[in-house]
Amino acid sequence: MSVQEIRAGLVEVEPFTVAGLSRVTDSERAADDINALWQAFFEKQIGRDLPGKADDVIYAVYSDYEGDHTKPYRVTIGYRVEEDAPDSPASPELHRIICQAGPYALLSAAGEQPRALIEAWEAVWAGDLERRFATDFEIYGPRFFQEGLNEVLLHIGLNAPGA
Repeated sequence: MSVQEIRAGLVEVEPFTVAGLSRVTDSERAADDINALWQAFFEKQIGRDLPGKADDVIYAVYSDYEGDHTKPYRVTIGYRVEEDAPDSPASPELHRIICQAGPYALLSAAGEQPRALIEAWEAVWAGDLERRFATDFEIYGPRFFQEGLNEVLLHIGLNAPGA
């Protein structure tokens, strides 16, 4: 890979809650649906008055899988919030999702976006990870907004060893 960089590892994640805009999609509509969701996320500026927001890091959470990645699933784009944070009266359409605890494969996709991220997902789909298909998530932190780096951290939920 030239400009793109994909690194991988294994991490243990504690549960946390994300509040954001959400949509159910499938592999056929995903590109259009996810692009529209990102557009709405930035237009509505949901993080501006979000109660209990932990920081300005953006999460894209994949959940509610109806099978594997080729079946319908939910995408939520938002921010990490305190578990007991009140709902936002300014944004009643926000969805809350709890990212499950457990082992996650961690991939770092850096370089030209969205190409680096797409290549990382393609590697996941073609690979042999023992996926849980419960919650997967992407983190868009400060390194994503760093010019020339544009790193997205991709977390893929795995079955616990021996499960």
